[in-house]
Amino acid sequence: MQPSGLPFHSLALEPAIDAHFLTVTPDTPLGDVLALMSRFRSCRLPTQALATDISQSLGNLPKISCLSQEEDTAFGIADTAAGCVLVMEGGRLVGIFTERDIVKLAAAGLPLSRVNIAQTMTQPAIMLQPSPSHDIFTALGLLRQHRIRHLPIVNEQGQPIGIVTHESIRKALQPVNLLTRLRCVQDVMTTAVIHVPVTTSVLQLAQLMTKHQVSCVVITQLRVPEIQYQEQATLSQTGRSAPLTQVCPCPMLHSQSLIPVGIVTERDIVQFQALELDLSRLKAQEVMSTPLFCLCPSDSLWLAHEKMQQHRVRRLVVRSNQGELVGIVSQTSLLQVLNPVEMYGVIELLQQAVEERTSELAQTNERLRHEIGERQRAELALQKSHDQLKIQVEQRTAQLTQANVQLQQDILERQRVETALRQSEAQLKKQTRELRRMIQQLHSYQSQLIQTEKMSSLGQLVAGVAHEINNPINFIYGNIAYASQYVQDVMGLLELYEQHYPQPVPEIQETTQDIDLEFVKTDLPKLINSMKLGADRIRNLVLSLRNFSRLDQAEMKSVDLHEGLDNTLLILQNQLKATPGLVEVQLVKEYGDLPLVECYPGQLNQVFMNLLSNAIDALEELRRLNAQAQLSDGQSSSPYPTIVIHTAIKQVRRPKSQAQSSSVNPWVVIRIADNGSGMSEVVRQRLFDPFFTTKPVGKGTGLGLSISYQIIVEKHGGCLQCNSEPGQGSEFVIEIPLRQHHHSLMLSPQ
Repeated sequence: MQPSGLPFHSLALEPAIDAHFLTVTPDTPLGDVLALMSRFRSCRLPTQALATDISQSLGNLPKISCLSQEEDTAFGIADTAAGCVLVMEGGRLVGIFTERDIVKLAAAGLPLSRVNIAQTMTQPAIMLQPSPSHDIFTALGLLRQHRIRHLPIVNEQGQPIGIVTHESIRKALQPVNLLTRLRCVQDVMTTAVIHVPVTTSVLQLAQLMTKHQVSCVVITQLRVPEIQYQEQATLSQTGRSAPLTQVCPCPMLHSQSLIPVGIVTERDIVQFQALELDLSRLKAQEVMSTPLFCLCPSDSLWLAHEKMQQHRVRRLVVRSNQGELVGIVSQTSLLQVLNPVEMYGVIELLQQAVEERTSELAQTNERLRHEIGERQRAELALQKSHDQLKIQVEQRTAQLTQANVQLQQDILERQRVETALRQSEAQLKKQTRELRRMIQQLHSYQSQLIQTEKMSSLGQLVAGVAHEINNPINFIYGNIAYASQYVQDVMGLLELYEQHYPQPVPEIQETTQDIDLEFVKTDLPKLINSMKLGADRIRNLVLSLRNFSRLDQAEMKSVDLHEGLDNTLLILQNQLKATPGLVEVQLVKEYGDLPLVECYPGQLNQVFMNLLSNAIDALEELRRLNAQAQLSDGQSSSPYPTIVIHTAIKQVRRPKSQAQSSSVNPWVVIRIADNGSGMSEVVRQRLFDPFFTTKPVGKGTGLGLSISYQIIVEKHGGCLQCNSEPGQGSEFVIEIPLRQHHHSLMLSPQ
């Protein structure tokens, strides 16, 4: 019985209904349906099977409905309920066609040409109508009772509104997060696993799947290489194995000696059938999915759930600590823990924990009452002391009254002392104000010091990561040139062979045709160039990280500010790109001809990072409006989000009080502007105050611009200002001297 006060909102059926599914008509050719279902796959295809252009064959498919009319274009094929197709006639569901039906046809060797789906579909389909009395366990009961994996949900008119699968139930059920943390893989894993050697044909795999009603076959090999692993298919169950087929009889093998190396599923068989491959000639080693995603028996079901979500798979292989095959975990296995009795048991455990916590709180409350009593006794003692002090004060007052006559004689002296006290009081007030200002400044410096230390630690971390990445990429980059030269030498040797031996032996001609030598000769140099381009990009990224990691360098040096800007932009590139709901930020670089600038490069990189990050945040609303306009195929009235970076040199006149050889000094001007919403004058006046921010709580500390102002003004003797109006965007202007002077830095712009 369900405990009171704990309603199970997560048991509703609606969250587990997948509203994206494939539908076809009964007269649809089976070949088109296979091609539609095989557009996503999880294993690699053999090279010799790609003689035809797969993309061209898929491109010639007719338009087949992929659920929900207007949602047909919003979701791709990968978003639909995988593994089945609903057959519709006159707006009603008349049958269902699954991957298991395709495997049965493949195992029987039936021809698929000129066959309609109406001749092979399962009818009538097991279906369910939504009802207040139906929950997730109702759907689970039907799936287990009929041993099916797809349960169509239809309305009162018989029209499908979605599909319930083990995967959709696993995603929708919230209690699984609780139960799976308390259970291990070994509690629910299936120890009866169909496994075959790598030399088994795909046709035999399909026959095994049909015979044993399984959705996958594990490809294994023996651990001991000296033992000849003959072609065989065995059913591994709790450390014991037995022959499953009479194709290649073999001696009994212990399951602990089998190492899983790959897996073939029903979805792979669908793909091969869609490509019209000869299943009897394909070997498991050529098409199996590898590497495997594996678990240990002691792992939690929560880890299995996360791995399935991360790798987008529906089953995981369970291996022992030595790597032997011990079982398999599927989405169906995970749902075995969703037993109402067990869930209620867990809730009772939680209630017991709440009661224990309540008892602890009661004990704490009793201790607080005791402390209150102690505090009351202390107050009584304090009142007694106050009364005694009052008596002493009265006695002292009497003494002072007696001494008043003597004090009157000192009135003149006291007047002089009073004047001195007023002067001291004024000085004290001044010192108090100065002390308060120093305390506020100390708090600001403390926060800025913490922020600077964080950036310094970040620089050290980035430098270490860049150094570790730089070593292996240098190995790759250094060897690409030699690999390219070797490839050219081999190509030259092949051309020399073709010139002197134009008519090779038939075996060489057949091998040349099988590997498509002309295509290899054309594509191999392109492959080398692509590898070199990728290595160059990684080197540039590592170099940018190393340059940006100079945040912990305290010495002043001459650097190229454009390099610091580019490195900062490269690190922020992920925030500039388009994301769901946000368009890409257009970046305009108007770099002038800047010489090397004497500065603290790491601190300037920190300033660039703060200003560019604020500009990106200011453009978020504009990016969202443009993204919504693009989705609606309308013309946006808002401008396109843009950040403009402008650099130049200006001449600044020195004050007459400074005796210098030259009356002007070159300064560097850096402008970072955005076309966001801008800011009001009140906000602009407080922009560089410590801890002032307009961002939500938790998103900004209000120290970025304050630290940037201190770095530019106090560390570099420059100036940092902001020009902004509401609706007109914002522009930050950085001005620093080209050469730093360690004396007076008070210069006036010309």
